[in-house]
Amino acid sequence: MSKQQAARGMGADLDVVVAGLAVVDIIGRPVNLARPPKAGSLQVIDTVTLTTGGNVSNTGIDLAKMGFTVGAITRVGDDGLGQFIMQQYEKHGLETSGVIVDKRKQTSATIVAVGADGERTFLHTRGCLTDFSVKDVLARMDLIARARMLAFGYLGLLPECEPGLARLFRTIKEETGVRILLDTGGVPKRNPGLLRAVLPFVDIFIPSYDEAVVLTGKRKPEEIVRYLQEAGARGVVGVKMGARGCFIAFGDATMQVPALRVKKVIDATGAGDAFVAGFVAATLRGFDPFEAARTANAVAASCVTAVGASTAIQPFENYETHVPHRFPFSLG
Repeated sequence: MSKQQAARGMGADLDVVVAGLAVVDIIGRPVNLARPPKAGSLQVIDTVTLTTGGNVSNTGIDLAKMGFTVGAITRVGDDGLGQFIMQQYEKHGLETSGVIVDKRKQTSATIVAVGADGERTFLHTRGCLTDFSVKDVLARMDLIARARMLAFGYLGLLPECEPGLARLFRTIKEETGVRILLDTGGVPKRNPGLLRAVLPFVDIFIPSYDEAVVLTGKRKPEEIVRYLQEAGARGVVGVKMGARGCFIAFGDATMQVPALRVKKVIDATGAGDAFVAGFVAATLRGFDPFEAARTANAVAASCVTAVGASTAIQPFENYETHVPHRFPFSLG
C-alpha cells in the first residue's frame, strides 16, 4: 500500500491494472508468406485460432493465470469481437469496470499469419482504439488507486495518448503513488522530448531491441540504457532481446540475462507481453530487477510453446528461478 493510499484509508485489493490495447487476434498457422495463394484461390493451413491480443489482454490474462488480481482499462466495440474479449476477461477473473464499450466503432482486431518458424506477420485495424485517450485512464483513477502497479501500453501504438502521457503519469504518481510500467509496441517514433517528459515518472521501462534502437538512436544495449537514464529514467530500464534474453540496468548495476531455450517455437505471439507479465509478477513478489528478468525470460519462453499469447502460461510458482527443474520447457 502506498503512503497516499494509506492516508486515504485505501487498500490495494488489485495487484495490477493494465491499461491500453485490447485486440482480437485471428491466428492462422503455418502460413508461407513467401508463396501466398494465387488471387481467388484457397490455401489450406493447419489451424485457425481466435484469441485475445493487445497488452491489456495478453499481460492481463498472463498475470491472472499466474495468480495475480488484475483490472483492465481499455476500449472494445459493441460487437461480437468485443463480447469475446469481455468473456475472456470474465473467464480469467479480470476486473472489467474500466472497460469502455464503444457504440460507434468496431473492436480492434488483427489477422496474424504465423510461419512454420513461429515468426508472425500482422494485418491490423485499430477500430475503437483510435478513441482511447488519457481521459479514459484519468476517469478511472479510483480503479488505479486500488492497485500496486499500473502497466500501460503501448508507446508507439496509441499516438492519441502520447501528448498527455507525462500529465497522466504525474497525476497517477501524485494521487495514488502506484508504480508505473510503460511498455512499447509497433514502431514508436523517435521523440526525445516525450521520453524526457515521461521517463521521470516511470518505474519500469524495457522496450524491445528494435523499438529501443528507434527511440534512442543507439544500437548497443549499454548505450541504450545510458541514453534512457540520461533522459530521466529513475527506475529499472532495459532492452528485451528475444532469443538473446534481455539487458537490464538499475542504478549503476547492469546485467545481460540470457534467454531460456525451448525445444520448439510454436508461436511467438505475445512473447513480449509475457515477458512484461513475468517481470511485473516477480517484482510484486519482491524479486530484485535481475531476478525479475530471469523470471520474465522464463514466462516468455513458455509463451512460445503453444498457439496464442496466453495459452501456455502457468502459475507463478512454476517460474520461480530457484526451482528451474519445474519449468515446462527445455533449458537447452
